[in-house]
Amino acid sequence: MSRRLQGLAMVIADEWIGLNIEVVESPNPCEIGIRGVVVDETMNTFKIKTEKGLKTIVKKGRTFRVWYKGKRIRVKGDLMAFRPEDRIKRGIMLIKKAK
Repeated sequence: MSRRLQGLAMVIADEWIGLNIEVVESPNPCEIGIRGVVVDETMNTFKIKTEKGLKTIVKKGRTFRVWYKGKRIRVKGDLMAFRPEDRIKRGIMLIKKAK
């Protein structure tokens, strides 16, 4: 598994609440550039605390830039569109396959 995929698997397998993220691609142009801290996550959405308040962003169809352990990583929202506990399990399985 490449370094990039290993990093992606680590991000998928980790908790996102508290991470800084930014919407970099979206079918809704008004969402592009929204950035802040994830304060809640559901199967389909992130709640992001921004300078302008709380924003709820759908995961599917979006691409996010995530600051994770000192690195910026782009993650497709479609990879994240699971219940948080299921997403973490999938990420752990990806990590184990890489070893």
